[in-house]
Amino acid sequence: MARIESAVVRAMGSMETKLTVLGREEIAPSYLRLELDDGGLLARRPTHPTMWLRLWFADGGRGHQRAFTLVDPDASAGRFSLEFALHEGAASDWARQCRPGDTIRVSLLGSKPPWDARGRRGRRTAILSDAPFSGRTLVIGDSAALPAINSLLESLGEAPAEVWLEHRLPEDRQLLLHEGPNVSGHRVHRGDDSTGVRAVLESRWAPRPPSPQDRYWIALEAADTRALSAVLRSHGVGREAIEATAYWRSA
Repeated sequence: MARIESAVVRAMGSMETKLTVLGREEIAPSYLRLELDDGGLLARRPTHPTMWLRLWFADGGRGHQRAFTLVDPDASAGRFSLEFALHEGAASDWARQCRPGDTIRVSLLGSKPPWDARGRRGRRTAILSDAPFSGRTLVIGDSAALPAINSLLESLGEAPAEVWLEHRLPEDRQLLLHEGPNVSGHRVHRGDDSTGVRAVLESRWAPRPPSPQDRYWIALEAADTRALSAVLRSHGVGREAIEATAYWRSA
């Protein structure tokens, strides 16, 4: 199945290369940053906020892909970093064990700027126009989505934004959130009973509905991502204003 999946990604026109590990840094006990040579990738494709790659990992003799967001891409130097929220699994195992000089195959396919979808006839809606967005941006995610969250916040500059960042481990509270002058940040612990950002926002939005004039970026566990997207739509927020991606699935 993994070979078929890889062949399909290639057939769909992915850009393929190999990354080379240059260095590693422990950001927190369960969070690791790797600096990588891009294999010429950034010279061939301009970057955009929340840009991600498919990394191919071996697991018991079989391969599978996982998506990771570029951190601090530097096209002139041909380098960027990737960050790993460490847990069980082939991706985390590779990150723990890799050393400078190690390589890994990657594919670039499917990554696009947030809120950049087009209508059926290719026409952009008002919220997706090239004009600066005039409302607030609500960014909702967890530690696994932190690289994408920070990439998005950097692209917003001084525009108003509100961030809801969920964490499981106490030490993850030290992870850096790139809060600008007009960004309000909220950190929420997710307990074993699955309470977390979803429960907080559902409770918050019940008496004070979310504004259809704002836009929303969501990257949580799959069920939580779907649930919050549904709540937003039930309050009249248009689909074009919601950028939602399931970053992982609860076992």
